Amino acid sequence: MNKKQMLELETIKRILNNEIKVKEAIVILNQSRRNINRLINKYKEQGEQGFIHKNKGKSNKNKISKKIIEELEDLYLTEYFDYNIVAFYEEIENKYDVSYDVILKAFKNDDIISPIAHKETIKIYNEKINKAINGEEKVEEEKIELFKSRMIEVEKAHIRRPSNNYAFGQEIQMDACFKIWFGGIASALHLAVDKGTKKVLFGWFEYEEITKGYFVLLYNIIVNYGIPEKIKTDNRNSFSNQKNKVDTTQFGTICNMLGIKLITTSVSTSKANVERENATFKNRLIAELRHEGIEKIEEANEYLNKIFIPKMNKKFSYEINNKTSRMKANNYTEEELNLIISEKYNRIIDNASSIKYDKKYYIPINPRTGEVMAFMNHTKCLFIITYNGEYWCQIEDKYYQLMEVENRDKTMKKEKDNKKEKEVKKYIPPANHPWKKSYKI
Repeated sequence: MNKKQMLELETIKRILNNEIKVKEAIVILNQSRRNINRLINKYKEQGEQGFIHKNKGKSNKNKISKKIIEELEDLYLTEYFDYNIVAFYEEIENKYDVSYDVILKAFKNDDIISPIAHKETIKIYNEKINKAINGEEKVEEEKIELFKSRMIEVEKAHIRRPSNNYAFGQEIQMDACFKIWFGGIASALHLAVDKGTKKVLFGWFEYEEITKGYFVLLYNIIVNYGIPEKIKTDNRNSFSNQKNKVDTTQFGTICNMLGIKLITTSVSTSKANVERENATFKNRLIAELRHEGIEKIEEANEYLNKIFIPKMNKKFSYEINNKTSRMKANNYTEEELNLIISEKYNRIIDNASSIKYDKKYYIPINPRTGEVMAFMNHTKCLFIITYNGEYWCQIEDKYYQLMEVENRDKTMKKEKDNKKEKEVKKYIPPANHPWKKSYKI
């Protein structure tokens, strides 16, 4: 019997013993007269037993068994240790009939915290575990390993707010995040995020942050969604050079051809959406790639775009409003995009009607007939490395495929002179030569 029940029983006894009146009992128990009368009748019918709760000593039917909690904790510590608690619950909610609040409370009681917990929580947790270890208390090995991993500085997630002033396609933010995402090797995750809908449009792994990674983003955005109105990036050389001139870079030239406005900035908060996605992906994607056993970059790119990004978009992004969308329709064929989204270099045709690139020689060929084309010496042309890696050139507004020819240094060898080389006698100065005189005094 708890304190409240004891007070009720004692007060009812005093009423029946004429020690106090019902009005006084109303004040003591802070209950209505009707409830006081109900307690009096209960005491007369059942005695002291009537004041004991009927469920006392019985287990709650809705209580989660300790065995299930231990099973979930063991699962988290062994397989999902780098997941945050919310992400872990999303993985197991269809397998276990348990709420998020129950898991969170149980984990907190057993000193299991999220990798994105607040600094104050981590501070208290570290002090508690350190005392347990230094005090030589029995601490599970899994919890010690978790404690070591949680000592690493935690990156906070950002609050997502809708950008009502921006339509879909009005501004696409691009950036790359360099980290050990999979396989123990550092790589760069290139991301493209729409500011209006918070939707991740595409992602791509490369071992370095390179222009090719952004080519892949742009190509897939155009094919899957359309041509955006504006792209915002940082000030790296892929997007700007010569005092922030974007039209002199490969990517800037492509944006001009497609009618896309390219803006670069050195302020990270100016492209906050893609920066937030980088933090979210760090907290979730690394753990998922490890859990899935992915170690190759091809597998990582496939998992990223087929499974992870659609899942994140479904959870965090907003629906595309086609009525207000600023995405322009893509009227280019794949062959045309292949030539537009490409690397371009100015070259001059030599007297053999060939083009030199990277110490190799190429000749232009008509793509329809396969006929070799001849051009005058010093004709200007544009050497093109297409999106899919083919070599083309543009001469006088026409495109030609390029075929590699054998290096002329090997094919045009000079004939060797069969005449014997004249023997050159070594000149030995005579003994009376001035060089041999002694200048000693």
